[in-house]
Amino acid sequence: MQPPPPVAKVTDTPMDALRAEPVSEPLARPQGLDEQMARVLRCHKAARDKLSGRNVHELRVALRSCLSLADGLREFDDHAAWATLREQGRRLFKRVGLLRDIHMLEARVKKLSAVRDSVSRRLLRLLEERIQGAQKDARQALAAFNRKAWRRLASLLPRRAARLALDDPAFEQLALQRWTEAEDLHYKALEGRSREGYHELRIAIKRFRYTVAAFLPGFHARWGRDLRRLQSLLGQVHDLDLVDDLLKAAPGVSRGARKRWRQHIEKEIQDRLQRYRKLTMGERSLWSAWRAGLPGDSRLQESAVARLAAWATFHDRDYEHTAHVARLALQLFDALRAARVREPFSEEKARHKLEAAVFLHNVAARAGKPHKEAARVVRALPAPLGWSRFEMDYVADIVRYHRGKEPQARHRRFASRPPEQQQAIRVLAGLLRLAVALDAAHTGAVKGLSLEVSPEAVIVRAEGFDETGPSAAAVSEGKALLEAALDRLVLVKSADFAAAPARHSEEE
Repeated sequence: MQPPPPVAKVTDTPMDALRAEPVSEPLARPQGLDEQMARVLRCHKAARDKLSGRNVHELRVALRSCLSLADGLREFDDHAAWATLREQGRRLFKRVGLLRDIHMLEARVKKLSAVRDSVSRRLLRLLEERIQGAQKDARQALAAFNRKAWRRLASLLPRRAARLALDDPAFEQLALQRWTEAEDLHYKALEGRSREGYHELRIAIKRFRYTVAAFLPGFHARWGRDLRRLQSLLGQVHDLDLVDDLLKAAPGVSRGARKRWRQHIEKEIQDRLQRYRKLTMGERSLWSAWRAGLPGDSRLQESAVARLAAWATFHDRDYEHTAHVARLALQLFDALRAARVREPFSEEKARHKLEAAVFLHNVAARAGKPHKEAARVVRALPAPLGWSRFEMDYVADIVRYHRGKEPQARHRRFASRPPEQQQAIRVLAGLLRLAVALDAAHTGAVKGLSLEVSPEAVIVRAEGFDETGPSAAAVSEGKALLEAALDRLVLVKSADFAAAPARHSEEE
């Protein structure tokens, strides 16, 4: 009696394996953008009614929150409204900021001079002369601020921001990008020791802090205090540099008095830089602690896919369908890997490449040749951290062949690849084609898959699949590439998924 053919069975892929499953009501929307935009209007009215230092400060804090959120979300969403918010917000932020700078300089000069001397009096007098012009400019900026346009933005942008949830792994990628930029400037500042270098570092740390605070509240709860400490230390260095500039511009200060003040300022600057270096160098460096908490190894790969999926949520007109296709495609992949089908299922990153391709395959659905246009778009995307241009091109080829003609030798890009890469792309594109066909009606009717794998055939039992329905023809056509790539029949059958037996064995 012949032994039964080897069979492998896999059940539903866990939901947490999908990096960007659509969320109709996120637990927390990024980040309270609607509240912050409303806060800008309240603070603007207060500052317009009474131009006090406190009101200006509150307005700048609210504007900075909105600008930080916009900078982060623009990494995923290129809607023109984000640029409009940034332009309006930065213009007001900068013009009222001149008044804040004068208030800050007044406070710093008073701290530097425990006893009022002739130098401090001259500096304070110089600031007093400047404050009237700054107040006039601030009032003009407040009057020119278009509240109606801001309300229009506030009715649109929070809804777009709500497509992503707080603590999404995509934001871990963004935070890692900000960390990488800031750490690079950290070493440059330590090496160059220039005031410009420390100023650029301060801005980079601020961007890293605001990204973590806005999008990763769990991380911010652990890191927020230390991030504020570093930003404060370098902010004080910057303030002292501005006092030094003010001292150079002050008329009537003797050479000796100027020298004493500059020595005092330099001493204060070095004290803060020494405290900064103590926190950021050695085995207990804050930079190392933060990096340890951000994605590394397998989490880096997952967050890279999450970043691409997050970008796709803003460029795919039927993302719910795409997320369902991703669920089906990954079930197919996991079943074939469990059955010990070899290439490309043994490749470490193959699943991540397939997942990325699924989330990106529908970003040009309205183009004349959507598969080719989507591949072009994918090739133009910047590679997420942990990925190379080669891997993005690989994903683009999977997207290119998810529909239309199958890969052929006359396709120059495909033909230039080594045979093992060609085979891997054929298999992964075949999986994507079949998953797309299983939801050809965009209804999500197929709820789950169970596979039986033998050397001769792959039997796909699909819960909710109607073998006589309109999607049957799409499945019949969509499985052809996978059959050719695996060199075995692919049979798709309807099934009662819950009652399907679970059997596992290896392929000979």
